[in-house]
Amino acid sequence: MKASFCTNAFGNTQQDIEQAIPKLAQMGYDGLEFWEQYLPSADLKWLKGIMDAHHLEIVQICPYFDFTTSSDTWEQSIRDAERYIEYSIQLGGPFIRTYTGNVGSAAATAEQWAACVNGLQRICEMGMPHGIVFPLETHQVIHSGPNLTDTSPTTLKLLADVGMENLKVNIQTPLLGESVFDTAAQLGPHVVHVHAHNWVGNWPNLTFLDAGDEDFTEFARILKDKGFDGYISIEHGSHHPPYETAAHEIKYLKRLISGTLWA
Repeated sequence: MKASFCTNAFGNTQQDIEQAIPKLAQMGYDGLEFWEQYLPSADLKWLKGIMDAHHLEIVQICPYFDFTTSSDTWEQSIRDAERYIEYSIQLGGPFIRTYTGNVGSAAATAEQWAACVNGLQRICEMGMPHGIVFPLETHQVIHSGPNLTDTSPTTLKLLADVGMENLKVNIQTPLLGESVFDTAAQLGPHVVHVHAHNWVGNWPNLTFLDAGDEDFTEFARILKDKGFDGYISIEHGSHHPPYETAAHEIKYLKRLISGTLWA
């Protein structure tokens, strides 16, 4: 396993990114993620060059697809996928984080479900010749909007219905009606990327991974036992000043990744 940080916590201007990359590299992170709010205006050649210079991997790039709201959002998502596949090619093949849309699994019609399956199949087919993987983010309404991936069973159904080898899972908890351990056990074999969080009481009262109500070490152990060996990425890093969060979390993640916390 490796450690990553989501750069949107620091802002999405060129100046924000220029400041964040060397500081995060110096702290000991292995890779970083970049967001829709930054990438369309970014100099991708510069970004790839500075990341290489600091020995950092561009782990994942994060657009917002919507295959369920309407035919217009479906078509726009295909166009966005074409653009992000090109970004991924230029940046060395990072994952493309994938959403289903803005409807939850319990509210989705058969037509919305079918449209989402068709859309996911289409983008996976587009990315397949380039070796691009699409981690499907598990996401419920408390995270800012509903998705079909709001439970482990519906996420597994999507994976099965789409049937594409390059559709995987970007796990983000909590999901509806499940403990984080249940989610890790069910989805673990399909997880290639973790958006890591912990909280006190309820979301969004977020805190450091080693300071919240959930036993993140046990959560990670379950994923590891299910075969996960990818990036654990700090996503919402603004619950404390972001650089303070980054400095705290890398110390914990290095201990976790080394195995000392499981000894």
